[in-house]
Amino acid sequence: MGNSGFHRRAILLCCAFLFVALICLVCPRMSCAQLRSTTLVRSSLEDESIILIINKSVYFPGDTVRLVIERTDSVITVKVTPIIAIEGAKLHIVSPNTYIIAIPEIVTPGSYHIFLKVLDDQGRRFVYQTDCIVVIEEHQAVERIGDYTSIAPSAGSMELRHALTLHRGVLRNLCVIFLRDSIREQKGPQFVTIRTTVISREGVAIQTLERRVLTFRSHGDPERDRAMFIQYRTAYGAYAALRMEELDLVPLNVDSLPSWAIVKVNIEPDYTIKIGAYDRTNSITQFFRVRGPKIEMGFTLGIPKVLYDTQAQDTLDYGKTSATLRFYYINQITGHRFPLNLGVGTFGLNSPIDVGTDRGGFTLPLMLDVFEVLRILNLDFFKKLNGGLELTPFFPIQKNFRLLLDAQISFSL
Repeated sequence: MGNSGFHRRAILLCCAFLFVALICLVCPRMSCAQLRSTTLVRSSLEDESIILIINKSVYFPGDTVRLVIERTDSVITVKVTPIIAIEGAKLHIVSPNTYIIAIPEIVTPGSYHIFLKVLDDQGRRFVYQTDCIVVIEEHQAVERIGDYTSIAPSAGSMELRHALTLHRGVLRNLCVIFLRDSIREQKGPQFVTIRTTVISREGVAIQTLERRVLTFRSHGDPERDRAMFIQYRTAYGAYAALRMEELDLVPLNVDSLPSWAIVKVNIEPDYTIKIGAYDRTNSITQFFRVRGPKIEMGFTLGIPKVLYDTQAQDTLDYGKTSATLRFYYINQITGHRFPLNLGVGTFGLNSPIDVGTDRGGFTLPLMLDVFEVLRILNLDFFKKLNGGLELTPFFPIQKNFRLLLDAQISFSL
């Protein structure tokens, strides 16, 4: 008997606990489900407090506002009609004190007061601004960057090794174009980050520019577009410096463009605006190359090793270094140097002034550069190194002219 009583009390306690928990869950939802505000209306006979109730706090384009008016006076002496200042919004009467307001699909986001148009018992008309506010937010969903973004005057390559080579003047006019009509309806504003990086031929980033811009689907009305642009620019401080023209076209304004440098343009959603999870696949990266001269000069310091000497019987003590001014032919599409190059310089020295009758002299070398072949094959491990075989016409001091075949590794300055 004792045990059954104990079990009965435990069951009652559990039921009470579940009931309280249910009340705690339901009550906040009920309180959040509608918003109430009170407006004092003055008439010639008696002041009246009118309560306005809307069904939720935030709406989106295309939603419906349900508005209920509660009158505290049992004898109605004034006629009250609600008004909301949203262009295109339609008010429908459901019952004498219940209305629904259809929010248009195209509407400027913001906070809109509900007004009361009052006709009192003496035929006078008044308009009261109430504290009842309809907040409209625009749908914010990240659109696919590739669906509405392009780069002009020409699209680049998606691979670094096949970067599109353009003249310096064309690259200075590079810009991002937003195809606004390609942004789907209900996607809302698109916040975009554009990063432009200039990388030297040696692989060093010498300039990085970052722009944070926004765009949105055009509504076909320049004035409406301007109003929405101003509202977005005001709401998001990071975009306060934007101009209206940048809704359609954003110049990249790249100024540091050394010959044969790479320009990398990356476009992705601005994830500092909390509108979605980070998606690394939703981006565009394109590569451009700055066209340079067909012929380039470069200075190298090398360590040669003579393999064959046509005048071996004319003994010469070759030193361990060489210094050469080289001339390279540049492929105008890929920017690679041709593996064969000509040069002029000194050969067989132990120091820059170590020129004597038994040591160094002057050369006009023709070099097959193995390192340039590797670069063409995209196996560029050493940016500053050159090396290969040289056929060298050699003019030593007070010695016989000769042809040398040598292997050399050198460092480019």
